[in-house]
Parts: sequence; structure tokens; C-alpha cells
Amino acid sequence: FILMGRSDTLRLYKQVLRGVQRFPSKNKEALYREVKVDFRKNSSLPIGSNDYNLRIREAQEGLTQLLSYQFNDRDGNWSVKSTQEPMPQKDGGRE
Repeated sequence: FILMGRSDTLRLYKQVLRGVQRFPSKNKEALYREVKVDFRKNSSLPIGSNDYNLRIREAQEGLTQLLSYQFNDRDGNWSVKSTQEPMPQKDGGRE
């Protein structure tokens, strides 16, 4: 169950756009435009509807993924922090 008001949705929109701006990709301008188009396209969805909740959930997940990239803007270094073990080992790593 997700219920966000207009101001919360606007805050999420701005956070996603800021995350895209800091994302280390050659295609971030296209991604930035895509985010803007998607939010505008879905701006008329009734708050609390299933479609609205789905879009908000997708935006929140996208923001989480964007924020998993940590940057040091001065020298251009960046690293990824994963929230899940990418290669889970069988039997807790014991062989």
C-alpha cells in the first residue's frame, strides 16, 4: 500500500532527477529525459490507484538503484555498493 501526496511525488521526482545527473553513464541525458517524460505522462493518475502505486514503486526502486552508486566528483572515481550478495555460495561458503 503506497499513498503519497503531490508534494511527496514531486520530491521523489526531484530525487530521481538528481540521481540521474550523478549517474556515471554516457546515456544519462537520455535517461534524464525519459524520467521527465514518464513522470509527466503519469501525472494524471489518481493518487492511490493501482497504476499510481505501481509507478511510484518503480520510481522508488529506480532511485534506490541510482543511489547504490557512490561518487567522488572531484576525481571522477566511483564505486557500486550492492545490497545483495551477487554470488551467493552454497552451504554458507563452506566446501
